Amino acid sequence: MFYILGKGLSNVSKHLRFFSLAAIIVLLIAAPVAAQDALKTFTFGEFGDPVKLDAAVVTDGISFRVTRQGCENLLEFIPGTTQPGPGLAKSWSVSDDGLTWTLQLEEGVTFHDGTPFNAEAVKWNFDRWRFTDHPQHFPEAVFEYYEAQFGGFDDDSIITNVEATGEYEIVFTLSQPMGAFLNNLAMSMFSISSPAAVEKYGPDYGTPAVGFVCTGPFKFVKWETGVETVLERYADYWGEFTGNVDRIVYRPIPDNAARFAALQNGTIDAFEQPNVQDIPAIEASDDLYIMLRPSFNVFYLAFNYRIAEFRNPLVRQAISLAIDRQEIVDAFYVDGAVVANTMNPPTIAVGFNENIVTPYDPELAKQKLAEAGFPNGIDRVNVLAVDAEGNVTDEVVETIPVRVYYMPVVRPYNPAGEAIGEAIASYLQDIGIKAELASAGDWATYLAQRRNGELLGLYQLGWTGDNGDPDNFIGYFFSAADKPMPREGFYQNARVAELLQQARVLSDPAAREPLYEEAEAIMAANAERIYIAHGPVPLAFNKRVTGYIPSPMGDEKFSTIILTD
Repeated sequence: MFYILGKGLSNVSKHLRFFSLAAIIVLLIAAPVAAQDALKTFTFGEFGDPVKLDAAVVTDGISFRVTRQGCENLLEFIPGTTQPGPGLAKSWSVSDDGLTWTLQLEEGVTFHDGTPFNAEAVKWNFDRWRFTDHPQHFPEAVFEYYEAQFGGFDDDSIITNVEATGEYEIVFTLSQPMGAFLNNLAMSMFSISSPAAVEKYGPDYGTPAVGFVCTGPFKFVKWETGVETVLERYADYWGEFTGNVDRIVYRPIPDNAARFAALQNGTIDAFEQPNVQDIPAIEASDDLYIMLRPSFNVFYLAFNYRIAEFRNPLVRQAISLAIDRQEIVDAFYVDGAVVANTMNPPTIAVGFNENIVTPYDPELAKQKLAEAGFPNGIDRVNVLAVDAEGNVTDEVVETIPVRVYYMPVVRPYNPAGEAIGEAIASYLQDIGIKAELASAGDWATYLAQRRNGELLGLYQLGWTGDNGDPDNFIGYFFSAADKPMPREGFYQNARVAELLQQARVLSDPAAREPLYEEAEAIMAANAERIYIAHGPVPLAFNKRVTGYIPSPMGDEKFSTIILTD
């Protein structure tokens, strides 16, 4: 049903609430960055604190923005592109059957603790991620990316063997061909850490007391929660360093307007995602400027399928029909943003289904609710039990209000989580669903509750692609959906999983395209997720900053930045 746009765009301003620029702004930093000391310091105004600095166990962009400055991969994306190129591996080859990859590694590279980088260190990292009984595959850590990108752990892993066949040669054996294998190797979470450091610090590796120990151009100095995270240039760095930054400081300033004020007064040099209404002032300034990161993301709402009512496709379709996506895009996003109809964005190389359109039609939404058995709307919903095997049962364990959870931090794809959440709750109110706005706490708590399937309602999610391939968009989230997935709100669709698993092993784009298009069409027809927006991401800078190369994946390296006095 979600294929024809049947109504014009509404302009119902009551759904939208804006935070005034006159809101209280509290800045905890006293001195402008340029005056701190003789070191050339680049200070970035961040949305919040990292979750952890062990790249293998996190999923959030705040953490990766820090780790990617000091942690390197076997392959690295060519700046500004989704094309993998040489990194810690200088060359590679693949067998005719696509199952054996041989990589030649750079020589003379050291980790920040002085220990050598070599093939054994690479094998150690991959074994740590892959094997659940590895001493450093800590039970309290979640290696979500490895599980999602490589099919699982232990015997489920598509990587079946990693062998150091020489001091600087590493061989990967796969159980099946993998079209995105090289792209995966270039993803931030598969950067190579010092085995000695992880063994020394154990589960404390990546915490504020330890940080990261890798091979990159910047080393960890300190992380003071709520105040700053500091990196400094690694004197023995092996690679090219084109910029002149000596020190990087990340200052957590959660409020968009406060980050803008900090940029204006010289407390920070740059930040991501200014308020839309602040952009003209930045562009008009003699001292500031805007760059746009290319659009390669999606913002959406997920259903928790433990809610009995959300298991009914008519209810989900009604909720989708109730939301005016265009109004949200116009109010909160920069020029160039578009309404999202699918998980995969229009800018992806393979797998975008241009035939899917999700209409705004509140009257039809009310009809769908009535057809589902709720002619008077919904004010409370039933939470179902989960059995020992992780399956959702028919047993009702509690009855709760309809909740719309909003993200507690600004994200590249979500410029105003609470305000957008208020708009969505208002749209639902218009069709008879009495929804309340809900908070899960801080960012780390939100992500943990999402991972464990504990956000019992509708909840905001989003994604910026990590490697340019659809296997890292729709495939990352749903290729394992033949079983209920707690981290996806107990979503399950065996046909979607089958299509994505088939697409994963193919390298021919023409063969992969229809599989992704069919998966997207199935999800759209049943409103299994509610996609809201794709959009470019604005980045604001002081004009003393040059050399920044925006990446569609948000994986910019600060080693290219040049600071002028």
